[in-house]
Amino acid sequence: MKDTFISNDIIYIGADDKDIDLFESQYVVPNGISYNSYVIKDEKITVMDTIDKRKTEEWLQNLEKAIRAEISHIIWLYHI
Repeated sequence: MKDTFISNDIIYIGADDKDIDLFESQYVVPNGISYNSYVIKDEKITVMDTIDKRKTEEWLQNLEKAIRAEISHIIWLYHI
């Protein structure tokens, strides 16, 4: 996981994908892409967005590292 500090209550849990050649099967990405995902800690814990299934293991490790409590919400943004 990148050491991207946002705040004590918003934690970056995304992952980089250097193996992908095309974003959304159409845009050339010679340097890969970053899947942005965040944990928001408030009265309830919220996960904002998930990432590509190829990076699931890394994402779950990042999520576990970021929180040790029950997640209240997961917000998944799907782009068509």
